[in-house]
Amino acid sequence: MRTLIINVFPGAINVPLWAGIKEGFFAKRDLELDIVFTPNSIEQLTGIAAGKFDIMLTSVDNIIAYKEKQGEVPAEGDTDMFAFMGSDDAFLRFVVQEDIKSFADLPGKILTADALTTGFAFVLRRMLALNGIDENDIEWMSTGGVLQRWQAMMEHPEQKGTLQVTPFEIMGASKGHHVLARAADVLDSYQGIVGGTRVAWAQENAEDLSGFIAGWLEAVNWLYDPANRQAALDAIAENMPQMPEAVAAGALDIFFDAETGMRRDGTFDIPGIATVLDLRREFGPAPDDLHGPEHYIDTTYLDAAKGR
Repeated sequence: MRTLIINVFPGAINVPLWAGIKEGFFAKRDLELDIVFTPNSIEQLTGIAAGKFDIMLTSVDNIIAYKEKQGEVPAEGDTDMFAFMGSDDAFLRFVVQEDIKSFADLPGKILTADALTTGFAFVLRRMLALNGIDENDIEWMSTGGVLQRWQAMMEHPEQKGTLQVTPFEIMGASKGHHVLARAADVLDSYQGIVGGTRVAWAQENAEDLSGFIAGWLEAVNWLYDPANRQAALDAIAENMPQMPEAVAAGALDIFFDAETGMRRDGTFDIPGIATVLDLRREFGPAPDDLHGPEHYIDTTYLDAAKGR
């Protein structure tokens, strides 16, 4: 049995990993998973470049940024990274405090992000622009990954808004937090979360990588089956005991919506990656250094996972 170190952001969005472990989908491919939670994208991307982790579930923009030396901080080690599997659009929602009723209420207020040079912040900046808000009229604050941003908004009402990932928008409702806009409302398509790793590691561990993908996809398809609903809720409860079942149920409804949920086959949203690149060209530090979507993905291991 081979152990893979998987780096992820905390949250119920990791339910395919938990279900895959519990139901034996990874074990039957001779894989054990050591799941490591990251506080922010900097720790995740610099960690994988340094070889601390084997695989990450992350925004495709993070892979683009660090591959092109445009990350929030310089990363020592191997930044030749790629995305091997698509998952979803990240289920991004712009969540604000109760007193924020419209975009017009935002000038002069504090908005938070993980890192201002990464893709989710770019999505928020475009939302502001499309609603006539000058981002220079916003006070920006970096407060970490989605869990840290949610906690900060719960504890500090002066932080007026941030992009959150389901189910954090549901969890904040008790404090009056509400969704001002969804990324899907302003973007025709968007590739959010992908599976990523280093090119060298993938080449050296091709069987393990394709086995991980096969286990993930089996878990995702298992989660789409209504017969497994209670088992899915149990998997979330075991890993996030503080989450009320109603919140977990709401998250599952979103994650496994037949039209907009996680991809059953792991394919990439190529127009969605083009959107990510378009945002980076608009807001990133070196737009001329970017390539087309195919430069940042490799479907070899996804193809090899079929039938495993």
